[in-house]
Formats: sequence, structure tokens, C-alpha cells
Amino acid sequence: MFAGLSSEMVLYFAALSVAASFFVGNAMDSVIGALGFGPLGNMIVLLAGFVIGLNLVKVIPFGHVPSAMIIPAAIGVSFAILFLLALFKRMVRPT
Repeated sequence: MFAGLSSEMVLYFAALSVAASFFVGNAMDSVIGALGFGPLGNMIVLLAGFVIGLNLVKVIPFGHVPSAMIIPAAIGVSFAILFLLALFKRMVRPT
């Protein structure tokens, strides 16, 4: 994925991903409230899910995911992981 980028562009991409995940994590904390993990917890889950999503898309054989859909697919995986963790937290939480 990052083979053609310089090291400065990779760091820029990483910094942009961290900043975006903080703002989205803060917004998700407002949406899901107590079922979430707080703004920083949501940020960490979203960022880790994004990295996992990038690696999952890389594992899929070439040609099945268009290059324009790699980043949206990784974002979708990160939201799915946040949803599953919030669902799991709700299931184990006493009523």
C-alpha cells in the first residue's frame, strides 16, 4: 500500500489518520455514550480497526477491491470493529 510513497508522506498519512480518528472517536462518544470507550478509547479502537482493515484489504486477492475503495473499506472495518466491541461490552455489562 505504501510502497510508492516517501517516508514523509507515510508519516503525513499516519498523522492525518490519528487526527481523523480522534475527531471521529469524539463524535462516536457523543453518539453511543456509555456503551463506548470514551473519546480516546474510541480513537484507539478506530485507529487499530483502520490498520486491521488496511491489512485485510491487502490480503484479499488483487482485483476484488478497486483501488478507489481501499480506504473506505478500511474505514468500514474500523466502524464494524467498534460496533462489535460496543455490542460485546453491552452483553457482558450487568443490567
